[in-house]
Amino acid sequence: MGPKGYIKKILLEKLHARPEIVSRVSKRIVEHGVPAYLNWNFETEKKQTLDFLESRRVGDFSYTFSETVDDACLYNSIYAFLLCGLYGELDSDRERMNSWVDFIDEHQTDSDGLFRDPILAGSRFEGEAGWGDGWGARHLTAHLPMVYVRAGRVPRYRLAHLEPFYDLAFTNKWLAGFDFGKPVWPQSNEIMNVVVLLQFSRDYMLDAKAGRIIMLIQNWLLAKQSLETGLWHENPVDEYPELGDAVRAAYHFFPLFTYDGIAVPNLEKVIRVILSSQNRWGGFNPEDDPSGACEDIDAIEPLVRFSNQVRDDESIEASIRKAMIWTLTCRGEHGGYESIPEHGCEYGEHPLTTSQPGEANLFATWFRTLAIAYMVKGLGFPNDYRLVSAPGYEQQLDSR
Repeated sequence: MGPKGYIKKILLEKLHARPEIVSRVSKRIVEHGVPAYLNWNFETEKKQTLDFLESRRVGDFSYTFSETVDDACLYNSIYAFLLCGLYGELDSDRERMNSWVDFIDEHQTDSDGLFRDPILAGSRFEGEAGWGDGWGARHLTAHLPMVYVRAGRVPRYRLAHLEPFYDLAFTNKWLAGFDFGKPVWPQSNEIMNVVVLLQFSRDYMLDAKAGRIIMLIQNWLLAKQSLETGLWHENPVDEYPELGDAVRAAYHFFPLFTYDGIAVPNLEKVIRVILSSQNRWGGFNPEDDPSGACEDIDAIEPLVRFSNQVRDDESIEASIRKAMIWTLTCRGEHGGYESIPEHGCEYGEHPLTTSQPGEANLFATWFRTLAIAYMVKGLGFPNDYRLVSAPGYEQQLDSR
């Protein structure tokens, strides 16, 4: 590192020293988050978000991740589609929606059914050992049920990478390889990515073999659920980081049950633990530690979804209101959302899915918008979010 690089490094370290971050984040909450919450309305939220989305568009269905990224990739096109779907922008333009899905279709690999973008190619995208399934081909493909369900279509090719799971011995061996005495969050991504696509294959691709494997995995998860907390872990979860890990892993498991209409046991305990994981800012991380788009929706979604099934409504509502103030604090100056305020985002550690400190990005904008959709529906704010009920992250809320 040369002299200029060293000076830049020192300046950045000072700029992002913890006391300064805490001060700036606290100021943002007061000056931006609270007023945005008090004045929130759907049309303003929609315009700000879609204006940001348009600023990232570089082709008919191609988008860049953030302002400082020049090249588009498939991840961004999917997040853009999901945002447009949530805001009802595709409902009256079936031709555009079908053309967009045609574009996504072109990225499916016929041999295994996974979706790939050559510009993202590499061992990490294919799920190299030790990386997990929080980014890459299987993770990206598991977003697509939301796209195809909204469009009323299915992919061109079967999801052949699922076929080994139809062998009970294979699936039992696969399940036996998970160790919830270790961090569960990265393991939960892998399980969710498989089950979401099995559910989609069962319900929309007429895959009769998928049903019994889904039940096998669901029953295995229920047997692994902690009776003490309603979450999945083997270590105590009284404090961070174990507390956050358990809450975030559970977020990947709950939809596998709720999509199939299966009641999640121990909800009173689940809610109690999630409430304990919220910090004074309203995010879901240790005190004075800004939380990201993932950490926040991982707690927000089950709080909202299960709020009408437990008795402690006042604490839950207060928590959701705090979380909404925090989420609105995370809006960037150009209308999109930052993943973690005051921090950059190295999504998948790939340069094309990266944003700098202070920059909004498409991943965070979609995930935080989805969290807002759940929160305003739970709080009863007037809105016109168009949630679909698809396997995975986006499911309608009952009686809302």
